[in-house]
Amino acid sequence: MSAVIESLNAVLPASAIHTDPHVVNLFAHDVFGKGTPALAVIRPSCTTDIQALVKVCLRTKTALITRGGGMSYTAGYLADHEQGLLLDMSSMNRIIEVNTEDAYVTVEAGVTWSMLHQTLAPLGLRTPFWGTLSGSQATVGGGLSQNGVFWGSGYHGTAGDSILGLGVVTGTGEVLLTGSNSQRNGQPFTRYFGPDMTGLFIGDCGALGIKVTATLPLIPVAGAKAFTSFAFPDAPSMMAAMADISRRSLASECFGFDPYLQGQRMKRASLAADVSQLSGVIKAGGSLKEKIISGAKVAITGRRFMDNVNWSFSAISEGRCDSEAEYQAEAICQLSARHGGEQLPDSIPRLLAANPFGPVNNMVGASGERWLPVHTLVPHSAAQATLTAIETIFTAHRDAMDRFDIETGYLITTVSQQMTLIEPVFFWPDALNVLHEHSLEPSHLAKLPRHAAAPGAWEVVNTIKAAIATLCSARGTSHFQLGRAYHYRDALRPESGRLVDALKITLDPQGIINPGVLGLDSRS
Repeated sequence: MSAVIESLNAVLPASAIHTDPHVVNLFAHDVFGKGTPALAVIRPSCTTDIQALVKVCLRTKTALITRGGGMSYTAGYLADHEQGLLLDMSSMNRIIEVNTEDAYVTVEAGVTWSMLHQTLAPLGLRTPFWGTLSGSQATVGGGLSQNGVFWGSGYHGTAGDSILGLGVVTGTGEVLLTGSNSQRNGQPFTRYFGPDMTGLFIGDCGALGIKVTATLPLIPVAGAKAFTSFAFPDAPSMMAAMADISRRSLASECFGFDPYLQGQRMKRASLAADVSQLSGVIKAGGSLKEKIISGAKVAITGRRFMDNVNWSFSAISEGRCDSEAEYQAEAICQLSARHGGEQLPDSIPRLLAANPFGPVNNMVGASGERWLPVHTLVPHSAAQATLTAIETIFTAHRDAMDRFDIETGYLITTVSQQMTLIEPVFFWPDALNVLHEHSLEPSHLAKLPRHAAAPGAWEVVNTIKAAIATLCSARGTSHFQLGRAYHYRDALRPESGRLVDALKITLDPQGIINPGVLGLDSRS
């Protein structure tokens, strides 16, 4: 037994320390890659456990890496060389307080977005941003560390835009409270009390501290929803329509696909699967008549309507009443027609809204292929030029891609009123890793074809991914979940870089917290 494990046994319950090789191997993987296996996986049950863990790491000079739900793919929780300890936050999953009078909720960092949604929905409440598509597994703490978008992002922006305050254990073992709770007699009702300390820990990929609690604002659940879908002949016309919708704040979610990616989506499920989800559609409907009609629409249209569609987007609009939601949907119809859009049945957004946190089976392709997204955030005015530049990279690597049957598609999403998210997605035949085996539904996994390991294909994908990251850095774009996959520290202006370095040294003077993430390392 190592000295580190002996020290852990002295301060933590045995149930919190996991050294089983199968567990350690699982937690050495993310969706794309594998890091150096940890000495142990630690599952704390409270903040005090984490403070004790940090003190052991300080004494033994051991790296400590935090993992949320494990749904990322940018090596943010994968050690790149040294053996450390992997902190699994899944047991810190309590809803601490739902304060309906002051309209906020405080949770432990290991609460999933799905758990939070299920707790708040019966109260007619939600957070403004209310989760990622992987929210059945992805956690609040992970979502804030990585930052991210989807549910509510069209109106309310990113995960980091829906946060009032945090509780963070630093690399010295102290508990730092942010926002109005940072003052001695404070409560966590607003993000601001002097400088915005909360923002320092949003998108940090765990490099500046370990999130243990988060307080988020509450708003009423929308009284009504409206759904629209449109086909477009090409990417420029679709993206122009989506930008107009975004600027006018007409959709809570607005997301588009290229022909390849929407083909993947259509293959992943069938009419039978759609019908099995009709209970969700009906539950999400309004009047009994509307419930019956909306369910029937999905059953009748199935997925045949997408057979000859090129680029397409779907939008979900929300209002306090039917007329408000319908007003936004009608405005979307007018804008889309202006840009050459042809209206489609609204089955896809209806199904998605009715089942917001489904299983994470989409982390592999429809035929068992490996899957990897890479993304960038751009102002609307730069979206088309950025997409064209990414296409140039694919063209330059076409021979290698063809050699390994690597296919690509695009997910396009709007964020708040200013941004377009462009997400190229890779699919290629390759062996699944243990995280895939662990995360997919067993019934779905059993149906998938299996592929032989293709390390050459993985290397090609990794090379192209890095080229896209370099392109985006040269264009000054932004990213979520930077981890070790995107440029951060070396992309900063000198003044900003010096400030970030100083923060890292102050909060983590021995450099034990996630060393190397974001290109930061305060070790001497």
